Amino acid sequence: MNFSRSESVRLVGARFLRTFACLALVAVITWIAFSVLNVHALIVGFAYVLTVLVVAARWGMVESIVTSVAATLCLNYFFFPPVLSFTIADPQNWVALFAFLVTAITASKLSASVRNGAAEAQARRIEVERLYQLSLSLMVVDSTKELGPQIAVGVKNTFNCVAVAFCDGSTGEIHGDRDHDPRLEDETLRAIANGKEPWAVLRKEPDPEGVEAVVAPVALGGKILGSLGMIGPSLSEPAIQAIASLAGVAIEHTRQQIALSRIEMVRQNERLRSLLLDALAHDFLTPLTSIKSAVTAVRSEYPHEAEEDDFLAVVEEEADKLGEMINEATDMARIEPGKPRIRLRRIAVPALIRTSLERMKTLLEGRPLRIAIEEGIAPVNADPDMMGLALRQVVGNAVRYTPAETAIDISASQTGNEVVIQVRDHGPGIPRDEIEAIFERFYRGKRTQESVAGTGMGLSIARDIVGAHRGRLWVENVPQGGAQFSFTLPVFHEAEKS
Repeated sequence: MNFSRSESVRLVGARFLRTFACLALVAVITWIAFSVLNVHALIVGFAYVLTVLVVAARWGMVESIVTSVAATLCLNYFFFPPVLSFTIADPQNWVALFAFLVTAITASKLSASVRNGAAEAQARRIEVERLYQLSLSLMVVDSTKELGPQIAVGVKNTFNCVAVAFCDGSTGEIHGDRDHDPRLEDETLRAIANGKEPWAVLRKEPDPEGVEAVVAPVALGGKILGSLGMIGPSLSEPAIQAIASLAGVAIEHTRQQIALSRIEMVRQNERLRSLLLDALAHDFLTPLTSIKSAVTAVRSEYPHEAEEDDFLAVVEEEADKLGEMINEATDMARIEPGKPRIRLRRIAVPALIRTSLERMKTLLEGRPLRIAIEEGIAPVNADPDMMGLALRQVVGNAVRYTPAETAIDISASQTGNEVVIQVRDHGPGIPRDEIEAIFERFYRGKRTQESVAGTGMGLSIARDIVGAHRGRLWVENVPQGGAQFSFTLPVFHEAEKS
């Protein structure tokens, strides 16, 4: 903000008027003391000193020094002999005059210093009050809107700034009302926001009314979050750093609020979906039970031909399979994410694999299977129902996402106190950017989510179950083709028996 020539003239004129008022005040005191009261020089000297103190307290150093010099000249001319002459006959009067001048100037300096200190204390008090107001305004920012403009508006309104700009360190975007002021350059704001400039407050020379441009880094915990540029009344260095710190706290607090809101939203969504799946499974079981009962009654109580009996047998068998699938889906829906309830016991690895595959007989019909279990492998410490569910999810995932004619390899080996079970398919593999995402609850592969049925819960539940057994589940693409899922289970020891 540049000041006009008329503004400069106004400031000079105001100082001239104050100086003239000081001279007039000295003149009035001199006239009263010399012409009206005819008092002694000592009394007049005290009056002059008191005048100097009043001027210094009211207007400042320059005016008080002018008053001191004028009072000294008047004391010499009107009150020291020879009167009405600047000549001093008695050398002692020279000493007295010099002592008066030094006393007056010293008093004016002390008074001006006290005045400046009081003004500075008042300015700091105002700064603290405005910092408190800014902290309150930043505590209630709207996390659904962009944070940068809200910070800029809050600082501008609280500190009466001409312009404020905030640069986001993560995006490099600049927010605020600057009116294209050249003192807040985009390059400077971005350089400080990106950490390319030293961590220091950049200040530009204030103009005649004390308005200056400041650019400060916004940091929290040693991490630069952005930069803040301000054009407004001159502020102390601690106040500028406090403003930047408040902005940093507001940014971090808002980001944490957004993260917590997303976590809570995901948790509520998972809970809702689990309830929905549970309800659907329950609603399916009721008519399915009626169908099963009706088919059983028809087969056993009513006469029919052999061909009809074959059809009814198929219906009954498929109803049993569908009921088993619904029960499994219900169990999956009731598993709280990350907290499956397990009952550990001794399980033989071959039996675990065999039982799981038998329950998947229909799904695996016609699919080549190659099973390799290390001879003499130790039993594992696991929940048979939970681990069977986890293994079926991994095998089922391999069946659904690979061509029907390709084989599925299942192997088990022991390494120290761990057993590693691996399920490998010979399909197209998993895209590199989805390897971690496929374990997220309800995640579906981008390429196959339209063509392959499923809920996207299976691998997430399998990971939770394996994790509850103090194991880990991971996947990797095999160089020869396909994907391989591997998970570990602890070897059973008698001391762990529960």
